[in-house]
Amino acid sequence: MKRILDKKNMTEMDWQEYRKKQKGIGGSDASIILGLNPYKSAFTLWLEKTGQTKAPEINNEYVEWGNLLEPVIREKFKKETGFEVYENHFVLQHDDHNFMLANLDGEVIDPQFNGEIGVLEIKTTSERNMKDWEEGCPDHYMIQIQHYLAVTGYLYAYVVCLIGGHHFKYFLIHRDDYVIDKIISAEIDFQEKVEKNIAPEITGNESDSNYLASAFPDDNGDELHMSSEQEKKALTYFYIQEEIKALQGQSEALKNQIRLEAKDGKIFQGEKVKILMPTIKKIVFDSKKFASDYPELYEQYKTKESNYRTFTIKYLK
Repeated sequence: MKRILDKKNMTEMDWQEYRKKQKGIGGSDASIILGLNPYKSAFTLWLEKTGQTKAPEINNEYVEWGNLLEPVIREKFKKETGFEVYENHFVLQHDDHNFMLANLDGEVIDPQFNGEIGVLEIKTTSERNMKDWEEGCPDHYMIQIQHYLAVTGYLYAYVVCLIGGHHFKYFLIHRDDYVIDKIISAEIDFQEKVEKNIAPEITGNESDSNYLASAFPDDNGDELHMSSEQEKKALTYFYIQEEIKALQGQSEALKNQIRLEAKDGKIFQGEKVKILMPTIKKIVFDSKKFASDYPELYEQYKTKESNYRTFTIKYLK
């Protein structure tokens, strides 16, 4: 493990600027590369690493409060466990793979590991994510931790999380060399794609859909001819959509049968499942009538108009 930058006297703005220019792979990138991050795909990350798109600005209240609470959470963990806890303000680099980087929230010494140092990772999240932390650390954070253990060579880590501002949890994570080997292999492959400008396969991740919507917002009027390979994809898509429609029909029929049997009951409960059917009152705003009755006010308050591309497939034979 090498120390390549001291962040101690850097401002938050300086640090964010450094991160934008950073070419390596950090801990939060690891789960994206392995396809385990629900918010971003390897394709979207590749676009950012190759300079084709800019990483979205992360500057909101969650980040601000996370930074403010980090020292408090670190101190709480120290008091709760009695462990030695330290800050780590360096950017760290893997000894053999220079593109593998780590920015730790801290380090910890748990006596059961005979004085060995471990990684300390601090998270803050809202209460609506409580279920994600019921049985341990979410998978994409587990991959982040194993990436850090790969870079540092440490044997263990603690993930400390403050949920909803008042639920405090922490988890011990052991080094898993099998998982680390998979992470390193995937990151080597991804780094080669970045260096050779070879795109990973695009996925169904929302980040990929958002990229396509922003990159190609309007059609240019061209009529294109499919290759045989492209037509195979289109036909596969068509058949999957037909299967989805059939399954949706079966699902809706089952739901209606249950609703008929439950009649006007609010809760329908068995030994293994419980169905909730409360009445929800919904107010609908009639924008068309409002526009007709008050056209000047409608023009004044209507939101910005936007366009989008449709995707409709038709079977020709």
